[in-house]
Amino acid sequence: DEPASELLKRIAAEKARLVAEGKIKKQKPLAEIGEEEKPFELPVGWEWTRFGSVCAIRGELVRPEDFPDLRQVAPDCIEKGTGHLTESRTVKESGVKGPNSRFFAGQLLYSKIRPSLSKAVLVDFDGLCSADMYPLDSFIDPVFLLKEILSEIFLEQVRVAENRIKMPKLNQDSLSSFVLPIPPLAEQHRIVAKVDELMA
Repeated sequence: DEPASELLKRIAAEKARLVAEGKIKKQKPLAEIGEEEKPFELPVGWEWTRFGSVCAIRGELVRPEDFPDLRQVAPDCIEKGTGHLTESRTVKESGVKGPNSRFFAGQLLYSKIRPSLSKAVLVDFDGLCSADMYPLDSFIDPVFLLKEILSEIFLEQVRVAENRIKMPKLNQDSLSSFVLPIPPLAEQHRIVAKVDELMA
């Protein structure tokens, strides 16, 4: 497989292009990953990287009353730790009043409120989500990224971040700085297929 380092170079170039086109916001530079931050040895071809290097947080706040028929997602619609949506409702049915974020099919939605509940989902429809959620553009296999968000290595970092602050709400800087093991793209697809087979 092509090593993950090549994939990460392509992602960096793609993000720079999207920033230049005004499609995503320019990120603060992410710190280098120190040896003490790497919890274990990786297989050949894998790389440690920061969460913010492989996705972009893209929230565009809108008025819910302008989109009554779109679907609305809030943390209470997502099952804890599984990545499954538990209910389907429109913006009108949800009765939300305050600003919501627009999201689009193919994005991941991640709840920043009480993040240790691991409420994240990959959506295949456009809609609005509560301002307590981050819509994420994934630059790697989005199903693989969802599985990493729901994994113990991610959750350990969430718990550390939660303990650091009084209000259990994850800010963008903390989320972007989390460390993830990234395999080559072909390996991501194989892992997703294997996990789905085992879960079935």
